[in-house]
Amino acid sequence: MDELLPNVRQPRRTGGRLRLRLWLIVTLVVVFAVLGVSAYRVGSGGAWDHDVLHWLIEQRRGWLTATAIALTEAGSPIAMGLLAVIAAALLWWRRRAPLQGIVVLSTLVVASGISTVTKVIVGAHRPPRVVQLVREVDPSFPSGHVTGTLALLGVLAVVIGRDRRAAVRVALAAGVAASTVMVAATRLYLGVHWLTDVCGGAMLGAAAVVGSSLMLDKVAGSRDGTADRPDESAAVKASPMA
Repeated sequence: MDELLPNVRQPRRTGGRLRLRLWLIVTLVVVFAVLGVSAYRVGSGGAWDHDVLHWLIEQRRGWLTATAIALTEAGSPIAMGLLAVIAAALLWWRRRAPLQGIVVLSTLVVASGISTVTKVIVGAHRPPRVVQLVREVDPSFPSGHVTGTLALLGVLAVVIGRDRRAAVRVALAAGVAASTVMVAATRLYLGVHWLTDVCGGAMLGAAAVVGSSLMLDKVAGSRDGTADRPDESAAVKASPMA
């Protein structure tokens, strides 16, 4: 009976992690919705948005602009889409994990789709064209670059970090965070987004990553046969007393 006790505790820990991630998704979605409502009401950036934009305009330098354009292109929807296809193909070919590849692609497609629909619904205006260093004409909220970068790199970090040491997972998370911040900073620096837009994109991208982590757990459980295992507590009750 003693050897069954760890299996009894495991579902409780798993259930706790599940509830935590569900609450995290709800929180991220609520914050995203609040930011969207704010962007809809002000239409063209609030006071904080304008303050940040004006400060960044004052920091513009030739080499910074060239760097910002290169980084923003690396985080573009086209670049993220190409990276997602390559990553999915590698997962299928090298890891023999087609379902993981499908989750990676789905994460980017769903997050980008929600971003596009939200842009149409909110209809927020971008900063004036006179301050834009690259031309953008579609609605502003949320930032599609930030959404796609965080969604794709985040889900890839989850896939790569599964069953790895905590130090590896922390390093992956730090890399995702740094990449997202850099892309967000370039969108602000180039004058094509408000601070509200990049924060909204971060909330949407993060929610997509947490949701995909739940899907990956389901995929792993189905592959290992744990999803269909009977309740361990029932096994304990049915076992003879020592």
